[in-house]
Amino acid sequence: MFHLNFVAHKMQTDNNEGKWKTMNMEAWIEPILCSLQTIIPTVIVVCFGANVVELILEVIPEWVTNGLSIAAGMLPVVGIGMLMRYMPVKKFLPFILVGFVLSAYLGVPVLGIAIIGFAAAFWYFTTEINKADAVTMAAAEHADEMGDDFDE
Repeated sequence: MFHLNFVAHKMQTDNNEGKWKTMNMEAWIEPILCSLQTIIPTVIVVCFGANVVELILEVIPEWVTNGLSIAAGMLPVVGIGMLMRYMPVKKFLPFILVGFVLSAYLGVPVLGIAIIGFAAAFWYFTTEINKADAVTMAAAEHADEMGDDFDE
């Protein structure tokens, strides 16, 4: 998504200076410009067809399309990196390795890996819930055995 940080900075400056009417008007700039980035390509494709799109792609320099191809190839790696940044990797490393082997070496499609991952997550969390319930029941039984000193 296209981000217009300069609009946010201008709005912050106007807020600090007490120019709230100007700030409110500037708040409409980002949604309008962001919607134009979707509207313009859509109108070109719908109104003028594939021939115009092919012409536009021919005009774009090869180094730009090569760079975009490289960036597109890096997106899955960046996504996995972001996921692993927030996921407790040490705790779930066996699941990560199984998913990697299924994908890289056995050629299992992403949907198949997702279904296997869902099944593993369901098994893991139901097992953990059962363990927690067992600990809670054991603690309750232990409290009953010890007696309750709070009723006197």
